[in-house]
Amino acid sequence: MERADAENFQKEEELAIIEEILGGNINQFEKLEKKYRKPLTLLISRMIRNSEDVRDIVQETFIRAYNNLRFFNREYSFHSWLFKIASNLCIDYIRKRRIQTISIEQPFALTDEEKRIDYPDSDTDTYNKIFTSERNKILHQAIEQLPEHYKNIIILRHFEELDYQEISQRLGLPLGTVKAQLFRARKALLGILKGQQFDFGV
Repeated sequence: MERADAENFQKEEELAIIEEILGGNINQFEKLEKKYRKPLTLLISRMIRNSEDVRDIVQETFIRAYNNLRFFNREYSFHSWLFKIASNLCIDYIRKRRIQTISIEQPFALTDEEKRIDYPDSDTDTYNKIFTSERNKILHQAIEQLPEHYKNIIILRHFEELDYQEISQRLGLPLGTVKAQLFRARKALLGILKGQQFDFGV
């Protein structure tokens, strides 16, 4: 209960600061920036290794947060919203930097844990054929056709090689939702690749 009270107090305090900023007192944004710069840097550093790029993404996160502050949903916490902006920027960065060079063989190999997941119509051999036998260009074009949330979860799992728990924390989703979305994302990707008129052995 004490923890909940503390979180509510923090949320109310931040909402008051946001109201001041929206009311014209833009200097108040420095309080939010000072409070979240370190945890934001730590979050981004987990996804991006280049320290200079980390600093750039931290700064861009604050810029986007400030420019879109009027759209912030006050039902949610500011830090969750801020970290979501940062995560999306990191995913965009990773996609742009690695889309032309990533090897599809190792990142898309299924783990033993994933092979044990019992989903209807799941065919791990089919996925392995797709993920290991075709050129990067074909796969990347197919990924780009996926809905944004499917695209993001594919990148986090297979390009960043995060486990389910890490993806759950990164996206703020329940573990079961992450597993289900990843399954559906793969199934959607399979459907796109089938439509390319290439022989994927399916």
